[in-house]
Amino acid sequence: MPSVLAEFSVTPMAEGDMRPFVDSAVQEIEKAGLKHEVGAVATTVEGELDQVLDAIKRAHQAALNRGANRVVTDIRIDEKRGGLSMEKEIEGYR
Repeated sequence: MPSVLAEFSVTPMAEGDMRPFVDSAVQEIEKAGLKHEVGAVATTVEGELDQVLDAIKRAHQAALNRGANRVVTDIRIDEKRGGLSMEKEIEGYR
């Protein structure tokens, strides 16, 4: 099945260092075995749509499970007939 690209950002509403919450979210993407790239303000994930959505859901829940009282997750999905890849989309920029 063709790959989609999704960019997501998990924002815990918690005091102090956000990194442990973000690390928990990224670990869920890694467990899913999806190709991903962590950026300064968002993470890009590549894979089949259902797998990507499920992994982002688990990432969101991981931040809650880490102890945040509230978590806001923003998601952008790019889907193209025939599929997409991170390499192709950023070709020529790096």
